[in-house]
Amino acid sequence: MENLLVPNQAITNIPCTLALVFAPHPDDEVFGCGGAIMRHIDQNVPVRVIIVSDGAHGVSDENKTEYTRQRQSESITAAHTLGYGTPIFWRYQDRQVYYSEKLIQEILTAIHETGADLVYAPSVFEMHPDHRVLGMAVVEAIRRIGKAVRVALYEVGIPLRPNLLLDISDLAARKTAAMECFVSQIARQRYDQHITALNRYRTYTLPASVTAAEAYIVISAEELSNDPLKLYQSEHTRQKALGLVLDSSDMPLVSIIIRSMNRPTLSDALDSVALQVYPNIEVVLVNAKGTDHREVGEWCGRFPLRIVTSEEEFPLHRSRAGNVGLQAANGEYLLFLDDDDWLAPDHIAKLSDALAAHPICSAAHTEIACMDNEKQPTGMIFNHSFNASLLMASNFMPVHSVLFRRTMLEYGCRMDETLDLNEDWDFWLQVSLRGDFVFIPEISAFYRIHDSSGVHRQKVFFGAAYARIYDKWRTLWPAKRLAKLMEDFWNAYAAQRELANTQTQLTNTLTELVNTQTQLANTQSQLVNTQTQLADAQTKLAACQVKLDIVCHSRSWRITAPLRQINQMIRSFLNRP
Repeated sequence: MENLLVPNQAITNIPCTLALVFAPHPDDEVFGCGGAIMRHIDQNVPVRVIIVSDGAHGVSDENKTEYTRQRQSESITAAHTLGYGTPIFWRYQDRQVYYSEKLIQEILTAIHETGADLVYAPSVFEMHPDHRVLGMAVVEAIRRIGKAVRVALYEVGIPLRPNLLLDISDLAARKTAAMECFVSQIARQRYDQHITALNRYRTYTLPASVTAAEAYIVISAEELSNDPLKLYQSEHTRQKALGLVLDSSDMPLVSIIIRSMNRPTLSDALDSVALQVYPNIEVVLVNAKGTDHREVGEWCGRFPLRIVTSEEEFPLHRSRAGNVGLQAANGEYLLFLDDDDWLAPDHIAKLSDALAAHPICSAAHTEIACMDNEKQPTGMIFNHSFNASLLMASNFMPVHSVLFRRTMLEYGCRMDETLDLNEDWDFWLQVSLRGDFVFIPEISAFYRIHDSSGVHRQKVFFGAAYARIYDKWRTLWPAKRLAKLMEDFWNAYAAQRELANTQTQLTNTLTELVNTQTQLANTQSQLVNTQTQLADAQTKLAACQVKLDIVCHSRSWRITAPLRQINQMIRSFLNRP
């Protein structure tokens, strides 16, 4: 029975005509199947190795290039030790390898171009997300081939339940030498010792003569079509239940609608979208300029891009271009991005998480920093938390600060094509009738200030543009919303009056304080005068005392002392009653 769980025999070679190895990071090709690679080379079987990511997760931007080069160099050195040649580097970003049609097609192309009939990939049971995703993508690619191709899933971080053990006893020392090439990783953790222990553990069910083995699940494309081990469905379901996304379609599709006049800044906007960490995005670029708009290709980074061109007269008004984009968008969540603004890499992820956490809210918005043409901060920030009454008074949310639900379109929310200005404000007013906006008090997008931006236009068209909005909405705002506006106005008025009274009291207190200070100054002046007079009197008293002392100590004073005594006695006698 034990051999149904783990084989009790090991083979010395996995037969094939050409082996193709997919490694999620530089080092996994050695840790996971280094012994198998050497065995193929010893049998004169060609081996091709593709390392999918740069392995630079957690490294600062300024050090990433050098670190990536170091990890590639380590893989190349290890390749020479194993003897298979030089690996190919696809240079996906570490932790941004996503299960997607794009990745599956790239894997299929590699299999067809190399003619491989045995493909190594990390196990779908691995703990690292890049490992799981790559394993899932390879399994799906081979399932589609449906012919004499096999996949061998190897283990690195999580032991799997294998159906094949490969004896690498005579290759263990070379594998150790190859693992020691990854100096940058061994400095972080002794992965080489972990793998050596794992390979030793894999001999548990084998004869004593086998001292090291690698474990694999080997399965053919034909078998994958029936999914006998439930490699795809069970793991996908389990990971999804744990909240660990394998397939980007598990997350809501976000449509980023860019109304483009083909300004030079469009490149900045597209680059910022390409860098989004959120995995499931489509880019809908509305050509609002006309036939001379530049070509932009079918991809924005790893995200699909569609350019939508209307047959109407160009250029398209902003509101019309917005509606064209809304009509073409497929996302569950939507966001407008003008072609002169840009997003921080976590902008969509933050907004999506906020909407998921607040299902009753119709939209979410973040803070926006204003930048000049040189991308330098102006000091101005749009950082008002959502307030429906404040939104009735004026727009405080740049268009790309807001991610809103597709259900808003089902309610009939559209951009008013009669408006040349403030069409986004009008749109947010429509959305706000369906629910509040959740506010994220963090800057995650940027608004470029220049002569044609909205901030400057409002200074010129404030009166007429605002009047059109108020004229449209004066009959559309619900009575409750107007009542709330009046309540907020009254509360603000009362607060203003209270502030005015407080300021008056403060002024009176300051006046009393000034008067008291004046009185104190006068008293202090009088005290100084009194002290001066006292000092003069003390000086005079001292002079008199000196004179008195002179008289009392004079000879005449001593000679006349008896006369003064007789005089005193006579006075006493005369005064007797």
